[in-house]
Amino acid sequence: MRWQVRLRVEGPLLVGKGTPTQNVLLGRDYIPGSVWRGALAEAVLRAAGALAPGAAGQAAELPPEFGLAFGPETRFGFLYPVPGEKWDGFPLPLTVRSCKARPGFACGVHGRGKGGGHGVLDMLLVTLRRHLGLAEELSPGCPECRERLDRFRGVAARMPLSAGQDTAYETVKVRRQLLVRVGLDRRTETAADGVLYALDAQVPGRDRALYFTGTWRGTPEALHALHQLLDGACPRAGDGWAIRVGTARARGLGRAVLEITEAQAVFLPPLEERLEAFQPRQGDGQPADPDHLCFALLLKAPLLVRDAAGVACGLPAAAVLAPYVTSLPVGLEFLETVSVLEWESSDGWAMAWGLPKPVQAALAPGSVLAYRAPARERRAVLAFLEEVENGGLGERTAEGWGEVVACDPLHLKCDAGKEAVKQ
Repeated sequence: MRWQVRLRVEGPLLVGKGTPTQNVLLGRDYIPGSVWRGALAEAVLRAAGALAPGAAGQAAELPPEFGLAFGPETRFGFLYPVPGEKWDGFPLPLTVRSCKARPGFACGVHGRGKGGGHGVLDMLLVTLRRHLGLAEELSPGCPECRERLDRFRGVAARMPLSAGQDTAYETVKVRRQLLVRVGLDRRTETAADGVLYALDAQVPGRDRALYFTGTWRGTPEALHALHQLLDGACPRAGDGWAIRVGTARARGLGRAVLEITEAQAVFLPPLEERLEAFQPRQGDGQPADPDHLCFALLLKAPLLVRDAAGVACGLPAAAVLAPYVTSLPVGLEFLETVSVLEWESSDGWAMAWGLPKPVQAALAPGSVLAYRAPARERRAVLAFLEEVENGGLGERTAEGWGEVVACDPLHLKCDAGKEAVKQ
């Protein structure tokens, strides 16, 4: 089952991105699953005395709920910044384009007032229709000012669906501040001569709090076990727990309140409805490819799949996906010319080891994987999409990797074959 996670940051937050460059540590715009998973596990282990000096070999003294709450069957998803408590954050697809002069959605904060953007256009369905041989006539440039369209990167948020109302979208811009600190001499525990370093931290805005949202997946028993462990390790703060997350916590960064709610907000239509709406159609409304079902997977987290030689693969065809899923449609075809992929390197710090994690290349969040399967495999396609949405895809799924959204409604709403989206 999937549960909603909300993190309210109460001060500067820094989630490090790579190793420092010239004493400057850059930060990420999101919180990887391994970061807040490690922060919770560290708090629990410290409360149990397992992280005290000379506590090696005391794993047997851990609470019995630890293995259930942090086991391989649970998934700590990536947390993305959002403008408020009721929003769902996600990386913008790499298929998105926007006006060079005034990029972004045409809505204001929380959908009120005029926004500064000229709208957002998504090229996925356009490319798919062209792949199927349909002519696609697009007006050059931005529909508002005819300015050039550029790639549009970043994080977006959407409001939960409600009866009779459309989904509201908004671009999320996180306020950042460069914090300069003095290095300490480890021998004297005083300021070191001539040693300065800078932290590229996120800070809450003056008019709104800084929220991150995501999901936690596991059984109700695992959720109950996690609640028990947090009650014994972290102070209560309202409906959540006060925790410390990220880098430079000794410098006062990373104070936050974590809430894991059993209420499951609905951010997306049902899977079958999304699949049907995604099918490309001709001008008269008839299916463009009645013999096949087309679908796409939007990556909300890095995706790591390996080929038969054990090498990280950037073309996840059916043969590559087969070892990672239990149900795979017969005749599944990876549409390489329609998909849009990027690589990124991931690293981090392992609290349990006290060492940096190995650098691993994977497909980046925001990448879009396009597929096609025979229409007769509809039931198998739905089973496959349900499995990868609920359980993740590829390796390191317990850390939130491999989280995907099938046939994201943004592709249809912002279809470049229509007018630019305006909220």
